[in-house]
Order: sequence, then structure tokens, then C-alpha cells
Amino acid sequence: MKNAKPPKVAPALFESTGRKTSKPNQPVASFIQEASNLYVWCLDDLLKLNSVGISTELINELPLRIETCKNAQSYWNKQLNTTEESQIQWRKAAPQAIQLRKELLTAMRYAFQNKPASLALLSGISKRHGYTDLIQDLNNIASLGRSNAALLTNISFDLSLLDEAANTSKMLAELWATAKAERNSNAGLKRNRNKAYWHLHQLVSEIREAGKYVFRNDKSRYIGYTSPFWRNKYQKRSRQNPAS
Repeated sequence: MKNAKPPKVAPALFESTGRKTSKPNQPVASFIQEASNLYVWCLDDLLKLNSVGISTELINELPLRIETCKNAQSYWNKQLNTTEESQIQWRKAAPQAIQLRKELLTAMRYAFQNKPASLALLSGISKRHGYTDLIQDLNNIASLGRSNAALLTNISFDLSLLDEAANTSKMLAELWATAKAERNSNAGLKRNRNKAYWHLHQLVSEIREAGKYVFRNDKSRYIGYTSPFWRNKYQKRSRQNPAS
């Protein structure tokens, strides 16, 4: 066997711009294994591949792209399998905040029943239902309640709930910002994984097409330049839908 000396592999995420970022068209782990198998397979065919434009240098690039894709997939998997603390806290705090908002609105509608201007403000607040609205609503409710503390005291309302609303608003705002940053980070890792996949895919496809051309009359070598994943998929589909 003639061995092409592989380059040193840098275990870094593939972050260059301008690469395809769509979803991989087959399981990444299986494709990485196919690419590794292809590298070993084509080492016996260097001269023939060279003769149709596939240089040894190009083949030597396969291990680097394989390792880059493998690292990108590992980072992505780790992120998927890790439940971020801020997201856990948000899922716990949000329902409690929604209930607090509901209780405050109910109490204030009763306390402000003879104050149309304040009721109008409450009506506007009650029509909003998004999470960012929830954060702002709690702060607005706290401010409105403090401005009408006497009316609330008249119905034996616990004024400490206004402080709780303001503090909850601040806490939720911080959690929301952190969770959003984590979602953006997840999206970035996914884009990098997809870029690395398609970067590897481009080279694998190029080598496979050359190999299938060179060995179009040699089935024993031709098969090494085909994809087991897609071959099995097509065979399964053929068995399920036989020609009539």
C-alpha cells in the first residue's frame, strides 16, 4: 500500500465564512466514519486518482476535515446534552411570575374600580401575554401600585408584593438575557457543525466521483467510492416499493 502522509490535525472548530450551513443530509457520525474509510481506501489508488485530477495533497486534506467535523459535532452534542442553569431557572420562575401578575391585576382592578385612569392602564397591561411583556408588566404594576398605595391599603393588600413584583421583573430580565445568549451560542455551534460537515462532504464527493469514474469497470474498487448509508437506504426503499 502506498501511504500518503497525513497532515497534522488542528482540533479547532471550522469557523470560516461562506460555507453551506444547511442541515446535514445524513447522520454526521456515520458520514465521518464513511469519510475515514474513504481515506484509507483511496490510499491504494493514489496514482490513478492523481491521473484524473485528484492530487495527493487534496487526499491528505481529508483527515483534517474529518477531525474538524468530528470536533464540531462533539461540541454541538455536548451543548445539546447540557441543560443550561438559566433555562432551568426560567422554567421554574416564569409560571410563578405569571401567577403573581394575575393576582396583582385582580387586586388592583378591585382597588381601582372608581379610578378610570388607573383601570385603563391595567387594561393595557392585561392584554399583553409575551414573556418580554411579563417582565415589563411586573415592573409597571409595581410602579402603579406604589403610586396608589392608599387605595391598595384600603383593601388590605400586602404592599410587599409590589417589591416582589419589581424584584421578579429584574430577575426575569437577567435570566431572559442569559438564556437568549445561550440560544445564540447554540445556534452558532450548530452553524459551525453544519459548515464543517459540508466542507468535508464537498471533498468526499469530489474524491468519490473521481474514484467511480476511474474504476467504472472494476466493481471491486468501485464500491469503495460509494456511500454505504445511501446504498442501504436505496436498497431498503427498493424492497419496500418493488417495481410492479
